[in-house]
Amino acid sequence: MNRRALLSTIATGGTVALTGCNTTGQSCGPPTNTFSRTRDRWPTPGYGPTNTSYAPAGPSNGEIQWRTDRDDVEGPRLNGWFSTPIVADETVYVATREIDAHDLEYPGYLTALDDETGELQWGVELLSLAGGDPTLAGDTIFVGDQGGTLHAISTDGERRWTQTLGAAVRTPTVIGDYIYVLDASATLYAFTLDGEQCWEYSQSDFWNGILGGGSSFAANSAPAVDESRVYVTVKEDSNDKRTGRVRTAHVQAFDHEGNEEWSFSFPTGYKPPNTPAVVDGTVLVTGGDRIFALDATTGEQQWRFVVGHRHTGAPATDGERVYVGAKNFYALDLGDGSEQWRVVNYGVSDALGWTKSIPFMGRAAVTDDAVYLRAGAFDPSDGSRLWGTLAEETVLESNYSTRHYSRHSMTPLSVTADALYLAHQVLGVTKVA
Repeated sequence: MNRRALLSTIATGGTVALTGCNTTGQSCGPPTNTFSRTRDRWPTPGYGPTNTSYAPAGPSNGEIQWRTDRDDVEGPRLNGWFSTPIVADETVYVATREIDAHDLEYPGYLTALDDETGELQWGVELLSLAGGDPTLAGDTIFVGDQGGTLHAISTDGERRWTQTLGAAVRTPTVIGDYIYVLDASATLYAFTLDGEQCWEYSQSDFWNGILGGGSSFAANSAPAVDESRVYVTVKEDSNDKRTGRVRTAHVQAFDHEGNEEWSFSFPTGYKPPNTPAVVDGTVLVTGGDRIFALDATTGEQQWRFVVGHRHTGAPATDGERVYVGAKNFYALDLGDGSEQWRVVNYGVSDALGWTKSIPFMGRAAVTDDAVYLRAGAFDPSDGSRLWGTLAEETVLESNYSTRHYSRHSMTPLSVTADALYLAHQVLGVTKVA
């Protein structure tokens, strides 16, 4: 493929060959998927290793039970964003994340909150703010920091092991006995639950020679993993002599030995693409102003949908519809991408009379009976509101919220059969039950 043809393929979205470097240690698979869809746990940011955010059940109504405020917590101040709440065994786990890529002056914390009261049970200091969300497997929590260290911490707050990666550690994904995680430079790692490295895959300088100029890679997402493959999303910044800077999103699929099977590319904005989801042989990925559905075996495009906003949140799916937020929130048919319904973002007025609105960048939580968006629940069939609110005023309480409104971490949430847990970026965690 010549250079002009390659650029044309990227401009429209297509499958191209990426060349990277795979360093292999011991075998990591294929894994046995032992994930159990229980009603009383939300163990990972995407609920399970496929990142569908699809749980068996959620609350049918609710009022605020408790709210944390990091300024009122005894001990060191919890600086940084609050991660997606992880829920298990009457405990809520949350990490303090990086505010921007250069914020290394504060330590990070992994904290455990009592599910009944919201009171702090324990906190483990990380070397720096977390680079991603925590993930729970069994009685071990895995979380990476901005300094490049992956930590394994017991549910009692005891340190178990660490691994040093090449850059800030993003959100880990666990399936069976293995952990898959990206760092900020888009290198993919595979480890056992005991911390033994299986392999790593580094992006190469292949694009430098093809496009001209230098390229750099970045990632700020978690892998989606099933029994067949590991699916990741990364961004490439390249400087082309004729066209200037080119920002390209790549969706890559690997077997469990770390060998790349396919790659799909499309133009994107300055942010890396979001965490992908895989369901029924389809990979869903968002970046820039669009969402793509790809064949999980071949990487071929099945459909795409363009949202009316320059940023798009991570997708969720119940196997029938795809739910994705941008300025508005959309429900799309999984089969063909056609719009089924939307929640319109009208915004609210601030004290000076200006109308402000925060796009629905946080990934929704989904059950058979409801789609949970911020502090409200919607009917998955037609989008009618079942109960709750969109919490616009709460979301807008902080200057950080309006200044960094497009971040993927906007109001991350999780659900169990009895409660909804909502993390405000800077204020703390709220339980609605």
